[in-house]
Amino acid sequence: MDEFTQGMVRRHTFFCVNKERHTSNESVVEAVPMDITVFGRSVHGWLITTEESVSDKIIPLQESLSGKGIPSDPE
Repeated sequence: MDEFTQGMVRRHTFFCVNKERHTSNESVVEAVPMDITVFGRSVHGWLITTEESVSDKIIPLQESLSGKGIPSDPE
């Protein structure tokens, strides 16, 4: 990584009913059992939180003004 790129961690939290499908990945931080009500029916599932590493790049002003910002965007 150069001086303008730094590592970050992004977290996602979502509800699912198939725990095995989403917890096979080693990026799972937490899996909490939860019951929710959907259209009057109780649904048993899991609240899953995952983490993934992402790169965040600071694009210098001069590069932004010259129109080259898109090619150097890491995402």
